[in-house]
Amino acid sequence: MGDIMDITLLSTILLDISILAGVVFAILQMRHAIKTQNTGLVIQLNPALQASANDLVEASKILNREFTSYEDYLDKYGDPLFDKAFITISAYYDGLGFLLHKRLIDSDIIEYILTGGITDAWKKLKPLIIEMRKDRNLPELLKWFEYLYEEMKKPEHLAS
Repeated sequence: MGDIMDITLLSTILLDISILAGVVFAILQMRHAIKTQNTGLVIQLNPALQASANDLVEASKILNREFTSYEDYLDKYGDPLFDKAFITISAYYDGLGFLLHKRLIDSDIIEYILTGGITDAWKKLKPLIIEMRKDRNLPELLKWFEYLYEEMKKPEHLAS
């Protein structure tokens, strides 16, 4: 009689563990689905993240522009906020930075896709962005672009 109770108890415990494992798996699947849905929604709502590869290649030509200061850039190329290349690059990286901050995208994916581009773009455009923040009294202008740069220069990304 004792053996039957032991087998029944063991069966009940295994059944409970199986049910618990199934519930945990279902919850993880739902969380992943919600994360995927949220990422898709942010991308749909942010036109900058819908830039095509051709748009980004064309806009990256801004990195070849020669300027020594914000004022020099204004004299040579005009207001950055009316410059399609500046807007395309900076808004794209700003959008990626927001996705990274919200953990809707993994930094390893960004690193794999955009090797070095973020660092080059931030270093080139930083003087413009910093001065635009001051000039327009917009201290958080393109803050997610800066966040993205800071995250991607962490040691785990520099070693790759």
